[in-house]
Amino acid sequence: MKNLPACITCINSGFLCTSCQEKLDTGELTQFELDLAKDLLLLEEGEKFGFLKNISFFKAIDFEDVVIFVLGKKDKIKITQNLIKWIKETYEVDELILVEQTKNPRAALESLIAPSKLISLNEIFLATGDIEFRGVLSKKDQEVILFTGEELEELILELTGKTIRIEFE
Repeated sequence: MKNLPACITCINSGFLCTSCQEKLDTGELTQFELDLAKDLLLLEEGEKFGFLKNISFFKAIDFEDVVIFVLGKKDKIKITQNLIKWIKETYEVDELILVEQTKNPRAALESLIAPSKLISLNEIFLATGDIEFRGVLSKKDQEVILFTGEELEELILELTGKTIRIEFE
């Protein structure tokens, strides 16, 4: 794999260097990500999943029965149904959402709510000089989307570092 959430040596050995241990202690890295990275490294050795050598894996957010898998630019299209099925079965996950790493809240939000559509995304300039976003989603899609408005707000903040307010209209 081109990029991993921790050092390749730490992932393979199971013993963390100071930097990776600090990431784990602060919550920037999780045990789930370490386990998944180790399994993906083992899978890339085989012919069936050899394409993993060219993929960047940045983060995996385990959100109850849903896993959000953060990949590098254009890596989303390289992921096969066999790999998705393997991850779902191995980690007992109901849904796997693939998201490309980005600082753009629109791209991240659209990936999280697919196949539903984003009605609008507005930038709000606050008096403090900060910028927040307002995402408007269809009220009728509220039942289809896997996350509540508050959960989407938390996930966008974690994925992009940007603050967003979700509204259903």
